[in-house]
Amino acid sequence: MVALNEAPVQLEHTIEIQKIISGGNGLGHLADGMVVMTPFVLPGEKVTVAEIQRFSGHIQAKTLEILQPSPLRRTPFCPRYTICGGCALQHTPYSNQLAIKKEILTESLSRAHIVPEANIAVALPSPEPEGYRYKIRLHIAKNGRTGFHRMHSHELVEIKHCPLAAPVLNTTLLNLYNSGLLPELAPLCRQIELICSPADDTVVATVYLSSARQPSKSVRQKILAQTGLRGIAFKTRKKTKFFPEPVSLRQRFPTGNQGYTLSWDSRSFFQVNPGQNRQLVELVTKHTGPVSGKTVLDLFCGMGNFSIPLARAGAEVTGIELNKFAINAARINAAAAAIQNSAFIIGDVGRRLQQLVDEKARFDIILLDPPRQGLGRETRLLPLLQPEKILYISCDPATLSRDLQTLTRQGYGLKSVTPVDMFPQTHHIECLAVLEKN
Repeated sequence: MVALNEAPVQLEHTIEIQKIISGGNGLGHLADGMVVMTPFVLPGEKVTVAEIQRFSGHIQAKTLEILQPSPLRRTPFCPRYTICGGCALQHTPYSNQLAIKKEILTESLSRAHIVPEANIAVALPSPEPEGYRYKIRLHIAKNGRTGFHRMHSHELVEIKHCPLAAPVLNTTLLNLYNSGLLPELAPLCRQIELICSPADDTVVATVYLSSARQPSKSVRQKILAQTGLRGIAFKTRKKTKFFPEPVSLRQRFPTGNQGYTLSWDSRSFFQVNPGQNRQLVELVTKHTGPVSGKTVLDLFCGMGNFSIPLARAGAEVTGIELNKFAINAARINAAAAAIQNSAFIIGDVGRRLQQLVDEKARFDIILLDPPRQGLGRETRLLPLLQPEKILYISCDPATLSRDLQTLTRQGYGLKSVTPVDMFPQTHHIECLAVLEKN
């Protein structure tokens, strides 16, 4: 996609919105057929927009005025909505957000000529549509102002309270502002991440340093004393140093009479919406079916989010993950759950997959939860391990569609795709695709 020009004068157009597309923009057309994409609109609305940039195939615009509003439009609850670039769907009720995400996913699969055997349901709602995020990352300006970036910009929008963040994170953020320490931190760092432990509301921070220089010990002690933080990780490109030491984060999973707890630290990935993560784990175990005595390969296993419950149910689990800290957490979690039928391996997933194929390894079930870019060309290796079932968790419909094309061409039928709303109020879509060998 090549930009032809950036209009020196903003050209205005009146268009009708036909649908919401991936990324949260509304799509309409000019009289000559040119596609126009603009945010914060709904299907059926007539709107006035201004061109931001004209590309070879479409115009990116900004919404100026809603001339004919949809009956499904509501007043956003955040005063920074449309300014901060974090949310895209606050202007419609949550039930409609779920329907929109289903339609975006359905269209993405349809364009790739992928049709699951079961109809795609409306997205599984999050237990909490607001206050669900247990991790937020904020940018820090040179003057100490902290916030998120404006949409389509690197301009900072100052944020002292985010309605999507867990209440304890907003309390910590306000304490950080009131401490007066941000101007002292600003010359040394570019971002700060606040993370809350779902099990006990312990809050830690990761400070992303712009050089190897760290704040003085007195400043570090003041941050802990005045914000309520339990610990801080100071991170450069090469290493991470903790003050005073790494703090364990935890999430509890109640299952029947005997639940279990997973633990990790700030160097490991975890789902920022813990309530919805519980539902996702339940969905995965439902679709794997009985696993006692079966072999399971868990790719991008992290700290054992799916490995541990499957191993507890009797599966022999092999987890692969590049992050050595996550693998160490997975091993600790397995030991804490008295699991002996699991192995966790540090390594690049693509290379380890090729090794398993070369060794003629076999697995009954393969589960993968890759980052946004998906598995890519290594997807072709999965069928060579001859699984009966493949469960693919994705946070990007486009890369999911690409990888599903590979699997369906290699003899796997797509049984179902279930959208899971991990990020309410935003355009992001998580989903679970279930494939079985034909």
